[in-house]
Amino acid sequence: MGNETDLAYKTLKELLPTACQKMNDFSREVLRTRGGRIGSGMGALLEALWGYMMNQALSDKGFDYEIAWFPDNQYNDFACLIKSAVWDIEIRGGELFRIEAKSMNTCADESKAHFDVLTKELYEYDSLLILVWEWEELDSRQSYPKITDSFFNLSLPIALLRDELHIARGCSFVDANSCPDGCSPEKCEHAGEPLNAKGKRERKGGPESTRPSAKVSYAQNFGGLVRMLKTNNEHARSVFRRVRLESDTADEYISFIHQNYQSEELSHYTVDELRTVAKKLSLYSKGLSKSSLMSEIRKVPNYMKSLRAEIK
Repeated sequence: MGNETDLAYKTLKELLPTACQKMNDFSREVLRTRGGRIGSGMGALLEALWGYMMNQALSDKGFDYEIAWFPDNQYNDFACLIKSAVWDIEIRGGELFRIEAKSMNTCADESKAHFDVLTKELYEYDSLLILVWEWEELDSRQSYPKITDSFFNLSLPIALLRDELHIARGCSFVDANSCPDGCSPEKCEHAGEPLNAKGKRERKGGPESTRPSAKVSYAQNFGGLVRMLKTNNEHARSVFRRVRLESDTADEYISFIHQNYQSEELSHYTVDELRTVAKKLSLYSKGLSKSSLMSEIRKVPNYMKSLRAEIK
């Protein structure tokens, strides 16, 4: 099953651009509309549409894999199955791996999408799909939701990046040996639950005694697709650079987010660090502001490799 799972994962990753193109072709013809607002629920529709279009892409190429949609309300949206297999959700029977789909609108001030699954709940090949989209004008009256970028990679390395930065920002995770609710270590259901810097729970499953308030059940900041990369101190910045250098998957995720949210990329570096990179790239940097330095660096093909390698 291991080799089959790896092949299926690589197949979906390779077919992602094809599935997204099929989505755009369909949306241009069927989802065209007047208006089109952020927060319209369109993101959820696009996430579902991906499953159908990926199945078409798999069928077109003759692969014996199928994207199945979970019928109940749980963390994952999809499972990649062997088409002929019997699917048993409870024991992952017939499954090769599971997929969580998220969508991000580039015009939103901040993405509402959260990647907040606990690391201990992830399997090796469980994957994260992200669809970046915007309203594209067809003419003076109508628009359609267009996928402008996409990401598909293993969830576990991204969760490890998220968790290291969570701790580096002064936050924590519940330890079964010292649960705020006083659970016995053997029966603690809160182990691994994220707490913010004030010790308040970030998910509904956290200790009841760590509710932010009587009216607010949980903080819900943990795992924001953009927010989880933020660094608020030198130690956090050091962790960010180390994990990016050590993990190709973490680097791919960071590069994806920064490609689509360039102001976030700029905030991660100091002027001196950007001058160091500019010098390595033989760029003129004297007297340039931070934003001007970054603009010059971005003109260099594959500039993110230099940011990863030179800033440690």
